[in-house]
Amino acid sequence: MARDGLFASRTLQWTAPGAEWAVLAEAPHACPRTDVVAATDPAMLAAGEALFNSPALLGGQAAKAELSCAACHRTGRGNPHFLMPQLSGAPGTADVTNSFFSPARANAHFDPVPIPDLAMPGKVSRAPGDPALPRFVRTLVVEEFSGAEPSSAMLDALSAYVRSIGPCPAGAAAGEPRRLADQLRLIELAIAGAAAAEADPLLRRQSIAAARHQLGLIDERYARPGLSGLRRQLLAASLDLARLEDGADALRKWHARFAAGLAPRLERRERLSLYDSAVLRRALAAPAKAPD
Repeated sequence: MARDGLFASRTLQWTAPGAEWAVLAEAPHACPRTDVVAATDPAMLAAGEALFNSPALLGGQAAKAELSCAACHRTGRGNPHFLMPQLSGAPGTADVTNSFFSPARANAHFDPVPIPDLAMPGKVSRAPGDPALPRFVRTLVVEEFSGAEPSSAMLDALSAYVRSIGPCPAGAAAGEPRRLADQLRLIELAIAGAAAAEADPLLRRQSIAAARHQLGLIDERYARPGLSGLRRQLLAASLDLARLEDGADALRKWHARFAAGLAPRLERRERLSLYDSAVLRRALAAPAKAPD
């Protein structure tokens, strides 16, 4: 399979053998709660979803392994294919009290539990205005994953996104194809969140890191013959974003250049990339390379 470097997807680090196609080619449907979305500041929702998909939020070993909240909760749901050595029992489970992530929660026992679907009711109230959810999110970031202390705006944004995750209606399709548009949308959300965060430098930095992570995910899908020029442009775009001076205007200008220039070029070559189902199938079916 493509775990030999032919397709060096970071997602395969925590994907059960045999589930590569299910994870790389498809994603669960996002079924946001329209009542929550209508009542929430769009910039806050944008920032929350971008942070949810960024490993930089969790920090520590999770960030080094490129794990974000979305690694375990794909589009806010569970992940029956999650399998990480020494952290999972059966696929779809994780030991969140393992010292790998944080000594604060370590209990010296291997006790993986099923990864929950966040669309389902949990132990913590998600009622608007209830501080229980932001407190719980803070505990997860800081204690469970050893992440840096998040700002109150970050916690509010993440809580808003979690509240917006709703169950899909009965009979809805299980998932939809993964496309370049998924990453482009998350980049747009991250930039919107960063641009609206002039009063919160930490949220701004985290949102920029979230956008750069999505650029990296695009890059790995374009690791194909004939696409090296686009990969160089992706790297340049990421470095430009990292060097931006403070200010919403600079962020919006960066995104305008990206949306008008590199994004359309990526879209025109998407059929040659690993977003294309036929190209992905061939990559996953390729025989393993002999060791050097």
